Amino acid sequence: MSYGFHAAVMIIVGLTAVLAIFLSRKSSGRQSILIGLISWIALSAYFMIEAIVIRATTAPYSFLNQPMSDLGVTACGTDTYVLASYTICSPYHWLMNWTFFLTGLFILIGAVLLYPLWPKVRSIKIASIFIGVFGVSYGISGIVPADINFYWHTITALPGMVVQIPAMILISIAIYQKMPRIFWWTIICTIVNAAALLSLFLQSVFTWLPGGLLQRILCASVYIWLTGTAIGLWSRRIHKVH
Repeated sequence: MSYGFHAAVMIIVGLTAVLAIFLSRKSSGRQSILIGLISWIALSAYFMIEAIVIRATTAPYSFLNQPMSDLGVTACGTDTYVLASYTICSPYHWLMNWTFFLTGLFILIGAVLLYPLWPKVRSIKIASIFIGVFGVSYGISGIVPADINFYWHTITALPGMVVQIPAMILISIAIYQKMPRIFWWTIICTIVNAAALLSLFLQSVFTWLPGGLLQRILCASVYIWLTGTAIGLWSRRIHKVH
Protein backbone atom coordinates (compact mmCIF):
# COMPACT_ATOMS: atom_id res chain seq x y z
CA MET A 1 0.00 0.00 0.00
CA SER A 2 1.15 3.55 -0.74
CA TYR A 3 2.25 6.05 1.88
CA GLY A 4 -0.73 8.24 1.04
CA PHE A 5 -3.18 5.48 2.00
CA HIS A 6 -1.51 4.92 5.39
CA ALA A 7 -1.38 8.67 6.07
CA ALA A 8 -5.06 9.09 5.21
CA VAL A 9 -6.07 6.21 7.51
CA MET A 10 -3.93 7.64 10.32
CA ILE A 11 -5.63 11.03 10.01
CA ILE A 12 -9.10 9.42 10.06
CA VAL A 13 -8.18 7.27 13.07
CA GLY A 14 -6.66 10.26 14.85
CA LEU A 15 -9.65 12.56 14.33
CA THR A 16 -12.09 9.81 15.34
CA ALA A 17 -10.08 9.02 18.47
CA VAL A 18 -9.82 12.68 19.48
CA LEU A 19 -13.58 13.11 19.14
CA ALA A 20 -14.19 9.91 21.13
CA ILE A 21 -11.85 10.75 24.00
CA PHE A 22 -13.22 14.24 24.48
CA LEU A 23 -16.78 12.90 24.50
CA SER A 24 -15.88 10.12 26.94
CA ARG A 25 -14.02 12.60 29.17
CA LYS A 26 -17.29 14.34 29.96
CA SER A 27 -18.65 11.16 31.50
CA SER A 28 -15.64 10.83 33.87
CA GLY A 29 -16.46 7.14 34.28
CA ARG A 30 -14.31 4.23 35.33
CA GLN A 31 -14.16 2.96 31.78
CA SER A 32 -12.58 6.16 30.41
CA ILE A 33 -9.98 6.15 33.21
CA LEU A 34 -9.19 2.50 32.52
CA ILE A 35 -8.67 3.32 28.84
CA GLY A 36 -6.31 6.12 29.82
CA LEU A 37 -4.28 3.86 32.12
CA ILE A 38 -4.00 1.10 29.50
CA SER A 39 -3.00 3.66 26.85
CA TRP A 40 0.00 4.82 28.88
CA ILE A 41 1.00 1.31 29.95
CA ALA A 42 0.85 0.18 26.31
CA LEU A 43 3.67 2.63 25.48
CA SER A 44 6.15 0.02 26.71
CA ALA A 45 5.39 -1.99 23.54
CA TYR A 46 7.28 0.63 21.50
CA PHE A 47 10.68 -0.87 22.28
CA MET A 48 9.74 -4.34 21.06
CA ILE A 49 8.28 -3.00 17.80
CA GLU A 50 11.32 -0.81 17.11
CA ALA A 51 13.57 -3.84 17.60
CA ILE A 52 11.53 -5.76 15.01
CA VAL A 53 11.79 -2.89 12.50
CA ILE A 54 15.55 -2.50 13.06
CA ARG A 55 16.08 -6.22 12.53
CA ALA A 56 14.19 -6.04 9.22
CA THR A 57 16.33 -3.23 7.74
CA THR A 58 18.24 -4.26 4.64
CA ALA A 59 20.80 -1.45 4.87
CA PRO A 60 23.16 -1.07 7.86
CA TYR A 61 21.40 0.79 10.67
CA SER A 62 23.22 2.30 13.65
CA PHE A 63 21.14 2.23 16.83
CA LEU A 64 23.68 4.57 18.43
CA ASN A 65 24.02 7.19 15.70
CA GLN A 66 20.99 7.18 13.43
CA PRO A 67 17.73 8.92 14.37
CA MET A 68 14.56 6.97 14.99
CA SER A 69 12.97 8.72 12.00
CA ASP A 70 15.22 6.76 9.61
CA LEU A 71 13.19 3.64 10.42
CA GLY A 72 10.09 5.36 9.03
CA VAL A 73 11.66 6.52 5.75
CA THR A 74 9.49 5.13 2.97
CA ALA A 75 12.12 4.92 0.20
CA CYS A 76 15.34 2.93 -0.05
CA GLY A 77 18.58 4.62 -1.14
CA THR A 78 20.96 7.43 -0.30
CA ASP A 79 19.98 11.08 0.21
CA THR A 80 16.39 10.09 0.98
CA TYR A 81 16.04 13.35 2.92
CA VAL A 82 18.15 16.46 3.53
CA LEU A 83 20.43 15.16 6.30
CA ALA A 84 20.65 11.53 5.16
CA SER A 85 23.74 11.20 2.96
CA TYR A 86 23.96 7.53 3.93
CA THR A 87 21.93 4.55 2.73
CA ILE A 88 18.56 3.83 4.31
CA CYS A 89 16.26 0.90 3.63
CA SER A 90 13.53 0.05 6.12
CA PRO A 91 11.03 -2.43 4.63
CA TYR A 92 8.87 -2.19 7.74
CA HIS A 93 8.66 1.61 7.51
CA TRP A 94 4.86 1.36 7.54
CA LEU A 95 4.98 -0.46 10.89
CA MET A 96 7.37 2.13 12.33
CA ASN A 97 5.24 5.06 11.16
CA TRP A 98 2.10 3.48 12.58
CA THR A 99 3.99 2.94 15.83
CA PHE A 100 5.03 6.61 15.92
CA PHE A 101 1.44 7.63 15.25
CA LEU A 102 -0.20 5.30 17.77
CA THR A 103 2.39 6.11 20.44
CA GLY A 104 1.54 9.78 20.12
CA LEU A 105 -2.18 9.02 20.12
CA PHE A 106 -1.92 6.86 23.25
CA ILE A 107 -0.01 9.63 25.02
CA LEU A 108 -2.75 12.13 24.12
CA ILE A 109 -5.50 9.72 25.23
CA GLY A 110 -3.86 9.26 28.62
CA ALA A 111 -3.29 13.00 29.06
CA VAL A 112 -7.01 13.67 28.58
CA LEU A 113 -8.62 10.69 30.29
CA LEU A 114 -6.34 10.53 33.34
CA TYR A 115 -6.71 14.21 34.18
CA PRO A 116 -9.34 13.50 36.90
CA LEU A 117 -6.83 11.38 38.86
CA TRP A 118 -4.47 14.30 39.47
CA PRO A 119 -4.82 17.02 42.14
CA LYS A 120 -7.26 19.74 41.07
CA VAL A 121 -4.75 22.55 40.54
CA ARG A 122 -4.04 24.81 37.56
CA SER A 123 -0.50 23.48 37.10
CA ILE A 124 -1.86 19.99 36.40
CA LYS A 125 -4.11 21.36 33.66
CA ILE A 126 -1.13 23.09 32.03
CA ALA A 127 1.00 19.95 32.40
CA SER A 128 -1.72 17.79 30.84
CA ILE A 129 -1.88 20.17 27.86
CA PHE A 130 1.90 19.91 27.46
CA ILE A 131 1.73 16.10 27.55
CA GLY A 132 -1.02 16.22 24.94
CA VAL A 133 1.14 18.47 22.75
CA PHE A 134 4.00 15.98 23.16
CA GLY A 135 1.71 13.20 21.95
CA VAL A 136 0.41 15.16 18.96
CA SER A 137 3.93 16.22 18.01
CA TYR A 138 5.17 12.65 18.15
CA GLY A 139 2.15 11.26 16.31
CA ILE A 140 2.54 13.64 13.38
CA SER A 141 6.06 12.29 12.76
CA GLY A 142 4.39 9.02 11.77
CA ILE A 143 1.94 10.71 9.43
CA VAL A 144 4.67 12.77 7.75
CA PRO A 145 7.90 10.72 7.40
CA ALA A 146 11.20 12.57 6.92
CA ASP A 147 11.55 11.64 3.25
CA ILE A 148 8.02 12.77 2.37
CA ASN A 149 8.33 16.27 3.80
CA PHE A 150 11.41 16.89 5.91
CA TYR A 151 10.36 20.45 6.79
CA TRP A 152 6.99 19.52 8.31
CA HIS A 153 8.38 16.34 9.84
CA THR A 154 11.00 18.39 11.68
CA ILE A 155 8.91 21.45 12.59
CA THR A 156 6.08 19.39 14.08
CA ALA A 157 8.55 17.20 15.99
CA LEU A 158 10.34 20.12 17.70
CA PRO A 159 7.70 20.80 20.41
CA GLY A 160 7.93 17.13 21.41
CA MET A 161 11.59 17.63 22.33
CA VAL A 162 10.94 20.18 25.08
CA VAL A 163 7.33 20.36 26.32
CA GLN A 164 7.62 17.19 28.40
CA ILE A 165 10.14 18.79 30.76
CA PRO A 166 7.90 21.62 32.04
CA ALA A 167 5.04 19.09 32.17
CA MET A 168 7.03 16.76 34.41
CA ILE A 169 8.20 19.63 36.62
CA LEU A 170 4.68 21.01 37.05
CA ILE A 171 3.30 17.58 37.92
CA SER A 172 6.08 16.89 40.43
CA ILE A 173 5.33 20.19 42.20
CA ALA A 174 1.60 19.45 42.32
CA ILE A 175 1.95 15.90 43.70
CA TYR A 176 4.86 16.39 46.11
CA GLN A 177 2.79 15.74 49.24
CA LYS A 178 -0.13 13.69 47.93
CA MET A 179 1.76 11.22 45.72
CA PRO A 180 5.34 10.90 47.03
CA ARG A 181 6.22 7.73 45.10
CA ILE A 182 5.07 9.14 41.78
CA PHE A 183 6.80 12.41 42.73
CA TRP A 184 10.22 10.77 43.08
CA TRP A 185 9.63 8.66 39.97
CA THR A 186 8.86 11.85 38.05
CA ILE A 187 11.95 13.62 39.41
CA ILE A 188 14.25 10.76 38.31
CA CYS A 189 12.73 10.61 34.81
CA THR A 190 12.88 14.41 34.49
CA ILE A 191 16.61 14.45 35.27
CA VAL A 192 17.30 11.71 32.71
CA ASN A 193 15.18 13.46 30.09
CA ALA A 194 16.74 16.87 30.66
CA ALA A 195 20.26 15.39 30.53
CA ALA A 196 19.47 13.69 27.20
CA LEU A 197 18.07 16.92 25.74
CA LEU A 198 21.09 18.94 26.89
CA SER A 199 23.44 16.34 25.41
CA LEU A 200 21.60 16.54 22.07
CA PHE A 201 22.10 20.32 22.02
CA LEU A 202 25.80 19.83 22.80
CA GLN A 203 26.24 17.31 20.01
CA SER A 204 27.18 20.08 17.55
CA VAL A 205 30.21 20.78 19.78
CA PHE A 206 30.93 17.26 21.02
CA THR A 207 30.40 15.41 17.75
CA TRP A 208 31.35 12.07 19.31
CA LEU A 209 28.10 12.01 21.29
CA PRO A 210 25.78 9.23 19.97
CA GLY A 211 22.83 11.19 18.58
CA GLY A 212 20.64 8.18 17.91
CA LEU A 213 21.04 6.84 21.42
CA LEU A 214 20.44 10.26 22.99
CA GLN A 215 17.24 10.71 21.00
CA ARG A 216 16.06 7.30 22.17
CA ILE A 217 16.83 8.15 25.80
CA LEU A 218 14.95 11.43 25.37
CA CYS A 219 11.83 9.65 24.12
CA ALA A 220 12.19 6.45 26.17
CA SER A 221 12.44 8.37 29.45
CA VAL A 222 9.02 9.87 28.72
CA TYR A 223 7.46 6.53 27.69
CA ILE A 224 8.87 4.82 30.77
CA TRP A 225 7.75 7.71 32.99
CA LEU A 226 4.21 7.59 31.62
CA THR A 227 4.06 3.80 31.92
CA GLY A 228 5.34 3.86 35.50
CA THR A 229 3.04 6.75 36.37
CA ALA A 230 0.02 4.91 34.98
CA ILE A 231 0.91 1.84 37.07
CA GLY A 232 1.28 4.09 40.13
CA LEU A 233 -2.07 5.77 39.52
CA TRP A 234 -3.70 2.37 38.97
CA SER A 235 -2.24 1.08 42.24
CA ARG A 236 -3.60 4.13 44.11
CA ARG A 237 -7.09 3.51 42.72
CA ILE A 238 -6.99 -0.16 43.76
CA HIS A 239 -5.93 0.78 47.31
CA LYS A 240 -8.69 3.38 47.55
CA VAL A 241 -11.29 0.82 46.46
CA HIS A 242 -10.13 -1.67 49.10
